[in-house]
Amino acid sequence: MKFMLVVLITMGSPVIGEESKTFELRIPQESKEQCLRSAKTFRFSLPVISMETRCEPRRDDEEPAMKEI
Repeated sequence: MKFMLVVLITMGSPVIGEESKTFELRIPQESKEQCLRSAKTFRFSLPVISMETRCEPRRDDEEPAMKEI
C-alpha cells in the first residue's frame, strides 16, 4: 500500500451552538489512482458535518488510524 487516503471529518457548528470536533481517518490505498477514486466517495456535506479528503504518500511506519485532531 503506497498511499494513504486522509479524510478529515468536522462535526458541529457554531451557528447552532455546538463546538466543532474534527476527526482524521487514514486509510491505506494501493495506488494514487485508487486513492483519488476513493476520495470522491467521501465528498458530501450536511449542515453540521463537513468532509475534506486528500491523498498522501504512505510513510514506511504508518498504520491505518482514526484520531481526533
